Amino acid sequence: MGLKRGFILTTSLCSMFSLRAYDIVDRYKVTEDRQEIFEMLDPYDHDFIIETKAMVNKDVFDFIDEAKAVEETSGSDSEKLAAAQAFLRKYDKTEQNLRVKTLVNVPLPSFSFGDVNIVPNLRVVDATVGAMLGVRSSNYSTSDIVNYLGTDVPQAIKNALSSPSCTPGNGVDIVQYIINNCGLSSSEQQAAQEYVGKYYTPSDTTVPDIYAYAKAEVKSGLYFNYSFEEHFFGQLNIYGLGRADYQERVSADSLYHDGDLADPEELNTTVNAAIDYSFGYVNGNLKALASVEELKIARISDNEDEGRYLNYGDDARYRLYSEYKYQLSFFSVKPFLGTHYRSGYSFSDGLYAGSDVGFHVWDDRLGINLRGMADKEHITFSPTVKLWLVSFQYMLKTPITSEVDGVKPATMHSANIRFSF
Repeated sequence: MGLKRGFILTTSLCSMFSLRAYDIVDRYKVTEDRQEIFEMLDPYDHDFIIETKAMVNKDVFDFIDEAKAVEETSGSDSEKLAAAQAFLRKYDKTEQNLRVKTLVNVPLPSFSFGDVNIVPNLRVVDATVGAMLGVRSSNYSTSDIVNYLGTDVPQAIKNALSSPSCTPGNGVDIVQYIINNCGLSSSEQQAAQEYVGKYYTPSDTTVPDIYAYAKAEVKSGLYFNYSFEEHFFGQLNIYGLGRADYQERVSADSLYHDGDLADPEELNTTVNAAIDYSFGYVNGNLKALASVEELKIARISDNEDEGRYLNYGDDARYRLYSEYKYQLSFFSVKPFLGTHYRSGYSFSDGLYAGSDVGFHVWDDRLGINLRGMADKEHITFSPTVKLWLVSFQYMLKTPITSEVDGVKPATMHSANIRFSF
């Protein structure tokens, strides 16, 4: 009897875990942070730097093209809906990723303050635009209907869905239903008209939905590297951090009616004053550090008075890192280990380990670096070629787990070009 009860309990717990709600913002956070941590393994020198990076998964352009084809499907409404449903079933349990980053850094004169040596840089712009689209089957309840409305829809319209008498059925234009049935004032009804024909509940709840999220981020400010005595170093960065994002759950009905996966009238936006601080210790070939990054110190602006709140939030990221470098003439090996954490995922989700193998000459101006790295979801292989003033890097991330939160992690490719003068 005890064994049977234990088996039932274990099965129930596994079922509960497998049915855990898919949170596209949390998925984006951990994926984005893993990429940023990877990029931090190649720190910037005290140079004028221009850098451009792009990352995509191998199916994203096919996905976008086929989504556009659904929009252009001719025929009856039932035929268009069938095309949208077939498209989503094809991509069920997949994630699509797209990310572009641009950075411009300007060195400033170094100086000392007592025993502390300070090397400042002006980060003119550090801009990142990214998007994630997760396709997943998940039956919805009445409390989920609001998620089918884009985050640009005014809060007064969304609030109407909290009324027990305001319950759109399957395959319904949500905003039109709210206008007709949910007690909006005349001014609210007028404001809602521009959102009619865009957001629909699913006709068939067995068909997967698209969980869409997009974010743009810009940093600009002063970055200070410091060192003192023989063993201590770190960084203090003070900058403005602007973010804008958009989130929407897209049904097959919304896809064939409107066609655009993310077409907001207005984004959620915030601008904060923020800091990064890291403190490190180096002894011979050993290096270790701890840091807090994107820590908000003041809110500069937002549009929360319009009911638009940033989905991403403004929680800081925490990071631990260590490495040991073996150097023999022009050849080096550098194993490393670290973890990171932000609200939305755990320290265990942030664990990673890997090693660099490098061949460099002419004071590291010419060389090749080969990096292997693993985290909970991917194995990463990345070669970098440095040719004096320019370096080229390629990255391949291959999944090592078949499923996370009901979707299969994507195979991703990244290319990076950096000019240093």
